[in-house]
Amino acid sequence: MSDKLTVSSGAEESWKRWEMAAFESPAAADAAGPATPPAAPQVDNAALLKKVQQLREAAQKRGHDEGYAAGHVQGLEVGTAEGHEQGRQRGYEAGFAAGHAAGREEADKETKALNALAVSAAASIETMEAEMGQALIALAIRIAEQVLRSTLDSHPEKIQDLVHDILQIEAGKDAMLKLRVNPADAELVRQCLDGDPGARHWRLVTDSTISRGGCMVETALGNIDATLQTRWQRVVSALGHESRLERLA
Repeated sequence: MSDKLTVSSGAEESWKRWEMAAFESPAAADAAGPATPPAAPQVDNAALLKKVQQLREAAQKRGHDEGYAAGHVQGLEVGTAEGHEQGRQRGYEAGFAAGHAAGREEADKETKALNALAVSAAASIETMEAEMGQALIALAIRIAEQVLRSTLDSHPEKIQDLVHDILQIEAGKDAMLKLRVNPADAELVRQCLDGDPGARHWRLVTDSTISRGGCMVETALGNIDATLQTRWQRVVSALGHESRLERLA
């Protein structure tokens, strides 16, 4: 077997020696003429406009969605804040109104209670004053009674003042008048009659039923009660009291 490489005839034909190609000069390239540019691609205007419109609508929708989301968040925050403020204000107003109404109701109750207390106090004071006034009047009447008794005992001539007033009564020329007095006062009364020229129509009559210090006048037209008890009762009645004066001897 031989070690020499054997090359087939077919391989010899396909194998060729590589040689560097020669570069042509620029002049030769220019002589060959300008290169033909590639043909421009055909553009579908309708499809392009449709695509642009779709992109525009998509952008608008995306912008709308993003704006809506941002506005929703902002509106929610602002609305929450405003709602909180409105709720706080309404709550304050409602609480103020309720508190004011409750306070006014309580004040009305206290005012009514104070008015009732004032009326009750005024009534109590009025009653007390009336009772004290009546007590003072009763005391004054008792004191006056004692003073009267003491005065008549020490100054019996006081009856002459009463008789002088009675003698001023107008009577006709021929009218006869009677003057009834206590026997103990008869002498004092007679002195008055004797000293008065106009007393000639008067007739003095003693009557033991009449207390000292008083008298009874009898005329054709009627009687005049000037007894001490009657005059005393008139004074006491004017003060709103009833007090009988015990008969004086």
